[in-house]
Amino acid sequence: LLSECHTAGHVVDAAMGKIDGTTNMPPIKGYHFLEGPYVEYKGAVDAKERDAFLDMLKVAFQELVDEDIPTVIQTLPISDAEPLCNRLARNFDLQNFVSPDDPDPTVRVVSTAGSTSPCGGTHARSTGVLKERGWCVKGLKCKKGVVRVRYGPVEQ
Repeated sequence: LLSECHTAGHVVDAAMGKIDGTTNMPPIKGYHFLEGPYVEYKGAVDAKERDAFLDMLKVAFQELVDEDIPTVIQTLPISDAEPLCNRLARNFDLQNFVSPDDPDPTVRVVSTAGSTSPCGGTHARSTGVLKERGWCVKGLKCKKGVVRVRYGPVEQ
């Protein structure tokens, strides 16, 4: 169940990337635990546009789940991981993911539905695994330049 929760958070990132106009909202924080999981993004959604934005995000998330996209986990040199993980902004300092004594540092990188980030968590084998419990986007809140997207299984 925790691997599904964690994977669903990555799918939220991928869904955000599918929606036009969100390329300026890099992820800044993720809380991938069963007690109220969410992902936060730097940016804002105008109050008048929030319902439509949320509807588009729900559809994009569900499409990615329906596509049953395999999760890809790789160990990459920092130089290869950097452009994949920091494509929107320099929001990941990859030096925090490696030993300072390692002469050839590598980073564990997870790609879920096209969204790539450094990650040491557990993950489901594909986005399609999220169907069984009905993982979905549940809502969003905007406050002080941060957009928080809540997600979870249908029964929560």
